[in-house]
Amino acid sequence: MTYRDDPEIAKKYRSKRWQKLRHFKLIQNPSCERCMKKGFYNPAKIIHHKEYITNLNYMDDDVFFNIDNLESLCQKCHNEEHFEEKKEYTF
Repeated sequence: MTYRDDPEIAKKYRSKRWQKLRHFKLIQNPSCERCMKKGFYNPAKIIHHKEYITNLNYMDDDVFFNIDNLESLCQKCHNEEHFEEKKEYTF
């Protein structure tokens, strides 16, 4: 189950306030912030919450609508964050 499966969280992502903030962040940072750190310039498509949104914190506007908690990402970087297995390295 993902956060968007929760109707209350999904509703917040559909809100005008979130859409305006998302749009502002994409204008402010139109390139993927993680790729830029590596010297690559890929267009950002997704606004990612650095502190993940959960059933416990989605009502906290200081988390959900805090621009300092947002990151502009390309699809690849967002997928790596959420969907690829976290690799453990042993030395």
